Amino acid sequence: MAERHIVFATVGSQGDLFPLLAVGQELVARGHRVTVGAHAIHRDAVLDAGLDFVMASGIAEPEDKAAFAARAFHPWRGPRFVVRDLAAADVAASYHALKTFCGEADAVVTTTLAFAGQILGETLPVAWFSAVLSPSVFLSPFDPPATGVAWLDRWLRVSPMRARGLVRLVETVTSPWTADVRAFRRHLGLPPVAAGGDPFHRGQHGRDGVLAMYSPVLGALPPDAPAGTIMTGQCRYLPSADTLEAGLARWLDEGALPVVFTLGSAAVHAGETFLRESMAAVRQLGRRAVLLTGSPVLREKLGPLDDDILAVDYAPHGALFSRACAVVHHGGIGTTHEALRAGRPALVVPHGFDQPDNAARVKRLGVGEILPARRYDANRAAAKLRVLLDDAAYATRAAAIGASLRAEHGARVAADTIENAMERRNPL
Repeated sequence: MAERHIVFATVGSQGDLFPLLAVGQELVARGHRVTVGAHAIHRDAVLDAGLDFVMASGIAEPEDKAAFAARAFHPWRGPRFVVRDLAAADVAASYHALKTFCGEADAVVTTTLAFAGQILGETLPVAWFSAVLSPSVFLSPFDPPATGVAWLDRWLRVSPMRARGLVRLVETVTSPWTADVRAFRRHLGLPPVAAGGDPFHRGQHGRDGVLAMYSPVLGALPPDAPAGTIMTGQCRYLPSADTLEAGLARWLDEGALPVVFTLGSAAVHAGETFLRESMAAVRQLGRRAVLLTGSPVLREKLGPLDDDILAVDYAPHGALFSRACAVVHHGGIGTTHEALRAGRPALVVPHGFDQPDNAARVKRLGVGEILPARRYDANRAAAKLRVLLDDAAYATRAAAIGASLRAEHGARVAADTIENAMERRNPL
């Protein structure tokens, strides 16, 4: 196929960005040009992937990352803050930053909170795909997202009739959060919402199809998924520095497999208490541990550590998780995929957004347990980890799941789908 230009518009953390980078690299390898519109914090990652970058946000990077993370991951107010006060409020600035690039593109791919990209995909003569990065985004009564309340989740999963009430409630509660998007659409002379509905839910889905960019082991497509939805499988991105630092590799070689603790790229900034409780938990278990702190500042706050505990700012998840006996993580979809792919049992500590649902899916697979962030302490973490490590069935099931994920080629499937849509819309 002749060279085409594809624009990815994304708002969120590395978990939202990395699957797109994987697809972007696949498209570039096929001779296409790929531009990623995102916040400035993602510039280096995009350029490192060999893709073009455009600053597509008017929101400055927060000075106090810990305070920002605490606000964003508040269990009830956090989603409203992220959707209303960040993504929706930024729609005009993002639209004007992306308009030129999307106007000269052949295809646009948007994520859930990329409201400006959605408007451009809807109004421009391009192939427009939306990317769904975790199952809960479909908000389907046939596969209701877990709330984190065990008895309620069991009750909702009895029948779609029960779960429809949850779906209507979520749509009603969240509708005011996108008021700025509706106002900006009116400013452009468009209806306040697209034909599909509110941009945070049904209205986010692309005209030319939906790329469900997660592993089918987490769940099949619900019967009410939009027409043209394609399940790609995991779209796995490998940064250029995907090998373990020499000091970490030597430490791993010198003893038993450790427990790895991480809160990903966003929640990690509020993770000092989590890391201190984690250290106390592994001391109870007599296990070694690797702590991913996310920053040298947080690593230094931990002070001197035991010989059996190593704290590092960052390590590539795939390379590290495969050398762990278990992984304790926040349940972000990217980290969840990597723990599953590594074939290791997981203790999931969900903070918000799709994390409680991802955690519930890990537990239903029989490869992990759940400990909500608000209840996380050394005693509870040690008790959960003891179950995961002493029952060999967890490791056996995790190994089988890992083999399944390693056979997926999500980026290739997604790139094929985008190429086919561009050819249909504009044959060359």
